[in-house]
Amino acid sequence: MPSPAPVLVLAPAAAPPPASLPDNDDLLREILVRLPPLPSSLPRAALVCRRWRGLVSDPTFLRRFRRHHRTPPVLGYFFSDPRGPVFTPTLAPPDSIPPARFSLPPPEPQQPAGGGGDRLFFLGCRHGLALLINRRRLEAVVWDPVTGRQVTVPYPPEFTADNGAHCCRGTVLSGGDDDGGGDRSMRPFRVILIRTHLNDDCRMTVIMCVYESAAAKWGETISTAVPSHVDNLPSVLIGKNTLCGFLHWPDGILELDLERHSLAAVETPESLRCVDSSFSFRVVRTQQDGELGVAILSERSRIQLWARKKEKKAISSCSSDDVVVVRWVLQKTVQLDKLLFSPPRTTYRMMDSFSARILAFEEDSNQIQISVSTQMYTD
Repeated sequence: MPSPAPVLVLAPAAAPPPASLPDNDDLLREILVRLPPLPSSLPRAALVCRRWRGLVSDPTFLRRFRRHHRTPPVLGYFFSDPRGPVFTPTLAPPDSIPPARFSLPPPEPQQPAGGGGDRLFFLGCRHGLALLINRRRLEAVVWDPVTGRQVTVPYPPEFTADNGAHCCRGTVLSGGDDDGGGDRSMRPFRVILIRTHLNDDCRMTVIMCVYESAAAKWGETISTAVPSHVDNLPSVLIGKNTLCGFLHWPDGILELDLERHSLAAVETPESLRCVDSSFSFRVVRTQQDGELGVAILSERSRIQLWARKKEKKAISSCSSDDVVVVRWVLQKTVQLDKLLFSPPRTTYRMMDSFSARILAFEEDSNQIQISVSTQMYTD
């Protein structure tokens, strides 16, 4: 009887070496970078021990922390007051910023006796910088509320006519993420100022000028004609180089292209032309594609969100050339009285007094801030 064939037994394959665990500091960074992006998060982590303090204060970690969270929280708003702008926090403790922490910088000690004061007028804020103007000295003041740094920029010569009385709007943009530029005490920035001039034909000329801190000088002025009756309007940054807003009239708003250095009028939706108050609409940036949009609040406590769409259409079937067609599209309608107010289950009846106002549009978080008020009576 033949002997059985030998059985070949294979040894199990060696398991791959286990992945090396991250360094303790690397693991800790992965945890810390996921802390909520609130003002108190990193300072409280820094109080744990010296090691944690070193990690959360490292510039590389801070840049990664900002990239990870992308959208910072809204800390609060500046409201106009007879004594000057006042900061109002929106976060709850311990993240609430005391108003005194973001108080206006004191005027420089150059005012002669009886000079009438150096009140600073708040024009707006963007990218962590605020823009104010000193109408007595004809100066723009760029202020970093967090660091307290400020840079004073004299008006361009074209804006000093009539003692600067017609300089009506402006805004500020960051010119980069790192320090440098013409003024080494603050990161690069750009200032945009607008003035108006009423012509003999009852049309109004809008003049705009841009200051670049990296070059430490104003650029060439640009202008366009608009109807004589205009109102102030906050501007919104569309993309990286287009600002829309500043001024509005019944059927249009301004558009500034910083890259092309051009100023133009943009026609607004038909439904906006019957809106009277500037509290009833705002220029916004659409959430889907980041294009120009308009939020309109109707008398029926209904807010409509419109978006400006650009489409290419062929001129004819025999031509390969396209023409760009611009049209406004209604994207969303929100009934505010149903969304924000629920009547109690009693005999209360609503008077015709539900009112709402659009206070602001926050670019970083893409939020529209609305104020509402109601009154009720009983049978």
